[in-house]
Amino acid sequence: MQVSQLYRRGVVRPLDDDAARQLAAFVIDDSIRTEWLPVFSDNQFAEIWNAGILQCINEACGISISDYEDVELPSSQVRSALQAIRSNLEKGGVSLPFFQKLEALLAAAIDAQRSVYFIL
Repeated sequence: MQVSQLYRRGVVRPLDDDAARQLAAFVIDDSIRTEWLPVFSDNQFAEIWNAGILQCINEACGISISDYEDVELPSSQVRSALQAIRSNLEKGGVSLPFFQKLEALLAAAIDAQRSVYFIL
């Protein structure tokens, strides 16, 4: 099964080596352990997108997170993404609960030295 079928609209962090391997291939062939931060609707995605933080992550990490894209944020770039989120949250422009949860997910990914997957 393709990753986008299982996790369509969300951010995924693998919790073990097997999950990391399957997510890196963008194909799930067995049960995996993950942390999933879902985006429940088009309206929620629009709110997240309009906040501009995903674009700041794109700029900080040189990636292209956008609607209907599956993007791996390599573990080497997770810290930059976390700094981009924290910088924007500190400015006080955005207080969406999604970004607070994303901040925690990225911090956990740094601790575990894991990539993060944006399946939007």
